[in-house]
Amino acid sequence: MPAGQVSRVEPVAEIAELVPDTIRKRGVLRVATMTKYQPFAFVVDGKNVGMIPEMVTAVAQTMGLKADIHGMDFPSILLGLQAQKYDIGMGEFFVRKDRVDVADFVTEWSNFDAFVVNKGSKYLPESIADVCGHKIAILAGSSGVPAMETGKERCAQAGKAAPQVSVFPQMADAVLALSSNRADAVLTGREVGLTLVASGQPFVPTGRVGGGPCATAVARNADSAKLAQAIQAAYVYLIKSGKYEEIHKRWGTDYGAINNPTIYRQGDALPDYKI
Repeated sequence: MPAGQVSRVEPVAEIAELVPDTIRKRGVLRVATMTKYQPFAFVVDGKNVGMIPEMVTAVAQTMGLKADIHGMDFPSILLGLQAQKYDIGMGEFFVRKDRVDVADFVTEWSNFDAFVVNKGSKYLPESIADVCGHKIAILAGSSGVPAMETGKERCAQAGKAAPQVSVFPQMADAVLALSSNRADAVLTGREVGLTLVASGQPFVPTGRVGGGPCATAVARNADSAKLAQAIQAAYVYLIKSGKYEEIHKRWGTDYGAINNPTIYRQGDALPDYKI
């Protein structure tokens, strides 16, 4: 894994002016993100590392702020934003109606899910149609949840046995279920399987499920409209400056790079994530 952080990003005056007064005066952007989820966000020697901590640090610096990063279980991120404990949340947030009902979003990346199976397994699922009758592990609150609901429906329509779905609060727990043969496969973001393999673990990534833009969640309050605009402007600046690409390449997530960060709010037409 890469060591350290990318070089500091200097504040951009016109972007800093977009930051709401309450946050600018505080000088800190409070960030909620995942933990134990390589290569996105995890802890090494007590420090938050990964693509997300590096990206949000660059975003905050562009706005003239310091990023105060808090790691937690994925389902807790939006709950923390709703409780106004954090300003933004970063993870693999597909922009869904249930999420837009409670927060605003700014797209910053794109991803799709894939299966991870044990090396040597004869079960090599290629799509959601292949989950029938199998034990599938997923991360709570992730895109795997609606994907497996769709899988159950399609298995029923085909007259096949339903998949046995196990939901875990952290990806490390889902991976443990796979390695101990309590699950036939883990359904997760594509890069998670690639990272597991690169780290020497005896797994194989296979197939593709769904996909589309992922987004930064913005706590909904009196500041959310301005903060979403500042976040969007920061992403655009980082893309144009090359820092965005630099960070993604360091973590092997550049395959999902985008060039058009978009704001989504309640009532907007949302991306179509076909499974």
